[in-house]
Amino acid sequence: MLVSKHSAHNNLPWVWLIKLNPSNLPYLDKKQTVLSIKIFVALCLAFFPLLSFAHGSIDPRQSIWSAWIYTPDVAIPMLLTVVVYFRGRAKRREIGRPVGIGQTITFLLGMLCFVIALQSPLEPLSEHFLFFHQIEHLLMRGLGPLLLILSMPLAPLLQGLPKTMRHSILTPIIRNKTIQWLYQFFGHPIIASVLFIATLLIWQIPSLHNEALADQSLHNTMHTTMIITGFFFWWLICDPRQKSARIPFGVRIIILWLVTIPNTIIGAIITLKKDPIYAAYDVLNGRLDIELMLDQQLGGIIVWGPGGMMGLIGTAVVFFLWTRKDKKIRYAP
Repeated sequence: MLVSKHSAHNNLPWVWLIKLNPSNLPYLDKKQTVLSIKIFVALCLAFFPLLSFAHGSIDPRQSIWSAWIYTPDVAIPMLLTVVVYFRGRAKRREIGRPVGIGQTITFLLGMLCFVIALQSPLEPLSEHFLFFHQIEHLLMRGLGPLLLILSMPLAPLLQGLPKTMRHSILTPIIRNKTIQWLYQFFGHPIIASVLFIATLLIWQIPSLHNEALADQSLHNTMHTTMIITGFFFWWLICDPRQKSARIPFGVRIIILWLVTIPNTIIGAIITLKKDPIYAAYDVLNGRLDIELMLDQQLGGIIVWGPGGMMGLIGTAVVFFLWTRKDKKIRYAP
């Protein structure tokens, strides 16, 4: 076991919010609150892999930018998540603990990242262009998880669920020992960091990458691993707690920059390679006036530039949390 029982409890997402404001979840007692936080983690493990199952195609006679797709197993869960969030947000406003407008906007932007990645023309285009495929991956493993974590959606999501679901259905799920072990394993700082960068590097192997585009189940696995490891990594980095966080703020910055190194290397290799690396992309036979090698260079630049910029964004978030902690200590009575 990588994490002790005591640390596993302290490392549960957003537990700091409950400790500071126990009345944030007025419908749950203390024991049920802890269970509900674990339930949220379990739902993330179960729900977000569904987001990887969206795939579409572009008709030769269809306008590329009108190629929006609708896959019920993706669209319906995302819509329900938003509905539950706003239902919980309304309940919190009624009890005098409103969710900030900034949090709500951040939540919606995070959900929008997944909508763009999985339901917009970007998804079918990613089947034909490395450039668009890397943008899709950046949204799924980077920006989307980061924004959702920063929005701190636990309280409105839990309060938005029917009470019977919270007590009768979700609680037994979280008591499953397998779910608890999965969280402890994937939430370990070393495991979360290694798997986050490993999912990028492994899926860039040309033979595996090409096979994933030809095999739907393997492609789903690619997206699933990226989404799950993305959430665990960014929770590790953006954990706002002061006393019970798994790693101190300085170590988080070191991890971010260490992760950026292989990200930069693989992006540079793809960008500067003179020969085609991936045979699976056909660039729609030039419909966008993007040749094969240009597509490869643009794809490498996405990994190299914006992919590396996620490290800078993460660093800014960590510095903000760090300075906020120092201010609280400095002005504490």
